[in-house]
Amino acid sequence: MRIERAPGASQPLGDSVVSTLHVGNAAGIAEALSGIDGLDVLGRGDGTVRIRHRASPTIAGGDPAQYLESTWVVDFDEPAVRALVDSTAAGDGAQPAAAELARFVFGHIAHKTYARSFDLASQVAAGAAGDCTEHAVFLTALARAHGHPARVVVGSLVVETPGELQAFGHAWTEVHDGERWRIYDATIPHDEAGQARLRYTPVGLLRDEGPGYALSMLEVAVRMPTRITEVADSP
Repeated sequence: MRIERAPGASQPLGDSVVSTLHVGNAAGIAEALSGIDGLDVLGRGDGTVRIRHRASPTIAGGDPAQYLESTWVVDFDEPAVRALVDSTAAGDGAQPAAAELARFVFGHIAHKTYARSFDLASQVAAGAAGDCTEHAVFLTALARAHGHPARVVVGSLVVETPGELQAFGHAWTEVHDGERWRIYDATIPHDEAGQARLRYTPVGLLRDEGPGYALSMLEVAVRMPTRITEVADSP
């Protein structure tokens, strides 16, 4: 995904950033983005939406209790997943923390590949292969199995390293900690997470986790920006 700084913008960027998303349906996407905690829609034009982006935006609302069940996609009741749930259980009976589960998922998916399309959690548990969607689905499954409300989120990820900005279509997991939803990304090695600034922009949830999940993914995918421009610190 192409990304461009605003003319004269300095590096590194601050905690609050503005940018312009180039999208197919500006009105619909502006409405969808208005339901993001930590993100403000500043305006829209012909095929563009201007946003202000603060730290770790998450999708507003959603009853955490509805994100605890085993489903067609997040099928943690299947034997391949249950075996790994048991292996990640804390010895004293306490729930493993979401961050610990994210590290486990990163290590379990040894074959990092884009060759998979969108595997169910049980397929990821058995095959140990995949890209960001497999990491997100599998982390969601393990989190739910251990009693953490969790959901799969799709959006864009901007990675800022010294002298460079990169943007990608991405999927990650939101886990509810009892007070709010928090971002966990099992594709990022724990020891490397602090070496780059990561900025997540959610555009939607995987709302349908049943057999028709592919249509739900398509509905979210069409909201993805084709490019991101005029990136700068928020005034």
